[in-house]
Amino acid sequence: MQAVESQNLILYHTDLSGQWPAEGARALALRLPYLKRLALGSGGDAARASLAGIALALRALGALLGRRVDAGEIAFASGEKPRMVEAATVPDFSISHSGAWVACAAIAGAQVGLDIEVGTESRSAQWVVREALLKAAGAGLRAVDHVRGIEVPESTLPHASLRWRGECWYLRRLHMFPGASACVLTSRPVHLVPHGVGLAELFAT
Repeated sequence: MQAVESQNLILYHTDLSGQWPAEGARALALRLPYLKRLALGSGGDAARASLAGIALALRALGALLGRRVDAGEIAFASGEKPRMVEAATVPDFSISHSGAWVACAAIAGAQVGLDIEVGTESRSAQWVVREALLKAAGAGLRAVDHVRGIEVPESTLPHASLRWRGECWYLRRLHMFPGASACVLTSRPVHLVPHGVGLAELFAT
């Protein structure tokens, strides 16, 4: 059987526990589509996590495309994960946040789902796999009942694979988020390229 070549999976992540760069964050928010700005509301913890996720996505996508990606190139549809407007020819990406952790994974020529959940117990380790699978497949949380019965590989394995709806998905667990369970699922094997970035750098113009 012919080997499947690995692709680079770009992963940018940050820690929200640092000082919030209000000016830089406000500048990014102003570049977002109007409805997304409204959804961010008054700027509470959830809005900050969402805005940091978008900033990470712009970095990850820019790293893959080799150019600056503007916030206006991302579409935010209700009930779906964000995507680039020209979705047929650009990378797929997935954002997740829980507690102080925020991350975005992006890959060209494949599908990706990322999930982070605070907690390291077995239940959390299994749930992140199921949610990442829904994101990768584009099914959304409305299909959560369809993945409850899948067989999740042991949490001690750094990477593995599973099948769902006749397709093979490649699982890679992430260990750069202390106190949390996290993983990415992709439609192809990947080589992980992680980048940690501080909040001040993340929102620097």
